Amino acid sequence: MTPTTPSFFEAQLPALLSSRRDAPAFWMLDLLWIPLLEAHQTGGVFSVTEQLMPKDSGAHTKHVHNVDEWFYVLDGTVDFELEGETSSGQDGDSLWIPRGTVHSFNVTSDVCRVLNGYTPGGFEQVIKGLARPAPKRELPPRTEEPAPEDIAAAQFLFSNYWTARADDPWAKFFVR
Repeated sequence: MTPTTPSFFEAQLPALLSSRRDAPAFWMLDLLWIPLLEAHQTGGVFSVTEQLMPKDSGAHTKHVHNVDEWFYVLDGTVDFELEGETSSGQDGDSLWIPRGTVHSFNVTSDVCRVLNGYTPGGFEQVIKGLARPAPKRELPPRTEEPAPEDIAAAQFLFSNYWTARADDPWAKFFVR
C-alpha cells in the first residue's frame, strides 16, 4: 500500500486556536506576512497566512501553482487576473484559484489585507525561509530599490516546487 496525505476528514486533527498576536511575522518584498496556520499544524492539509500589502504590490508576474490557492479580502481592494480575465476583489470577497490556473494580482487600494490559504499546506515555509523577521507588525519601509535579498527571494518564489512563472518551460507541468 502506498502512503498518501490524508484528506481533511481523515486527518483526525486536534482542535487548535491560532492568534495573529502570537504568530510569527515576516517582511519580504514590500509585504507583511503572518503565517496563522501552518502545514505542520494541519497534517499538511492546508495553511493560512495573513498578508498586508501596499498599493501596486502583488504577484504581477503571471504564474501557476501545483497547489490550490484561496484569497479572502479583509480590507482594501485587489485586482486578480485569472487565465486572461480580470476581476476586482474588495472587503468580504473570496477567490478560489484551482491548481494549474495561470494568474496574477495587483493591490489597487492604499493598503490591502487578505487571508491567503493553500491546500495542501506548506507554502508558508517558503516565506519563512526567504523572509526576514518583522520587527513590527506593519508594512516594511518602502525604498526606491528592493533589497538584494528581496530580489533573490522573488526570483526563488517564481522558480521552485510551489510556483513557476507562466512562461517558464517547466510550468506546463502545472497548467491545467
